[in-house]
Amino acid sequence: MAKHLVKCPICGKTFDRDSEQAVKYGARRYAHQACYPEGELVPLGPVADPDMIKLKEYITNLYGDSANWALISKQIKKFQEENKYSLSGILKSLIFFYEVKHNPVEKSQGGIGIVPYCYQDAYNYYYALYLAQNNNKDKTIQNNVKEIIIKPPKRKKSIKKLFNLGEDE
Repeated sequence: MAKHLVKCPICGKTFDRDSEQAVKYGARRYAHQACYPEGELVPLGPVADPDMIKLKEYITNLYGDSANWALISKQIKKFQEENKYSLSGILKSLIFFYEVKHNPVEKSQGGIGIVPYCYQDAYNYYYALYLAQNNNKDKTIQNNVKEIIIKPPKRKKSIKKLFNLGEDE
């Protein structure tokens, strides 16, 4: 994680705004909370989109070390700007393509270029699931199962003939 070093205008000490609690001192200035307690609190760490976090976690689990993050970041930005795809839509299309359709990951060459080709199919799949859930949410399922226990057959004992009575050989 990149450090966000700032200098407190009150005490003059340099500190990391993402690791120590900071407050706004001016338009582009930050101070320690202890030095300027009446200031507006700044959240710790960079604020990230939860959908982007989920997407990156899924891609990391999917590709492991073979992920080409420069290419993937460029593709995500392109899909959002040109095709108006949402981050959750990109994630669901990847889940649909790899987990529902069971396509191999090895052919992707570390990128997510398949998204425009499977996005509409994934949309239709998830929309059909949504409609099925809405149709079935008011339904009650009656479980009229009668359990029948079948005893295992008894094995007939075969009697070995030790010798033959009355028969001549």
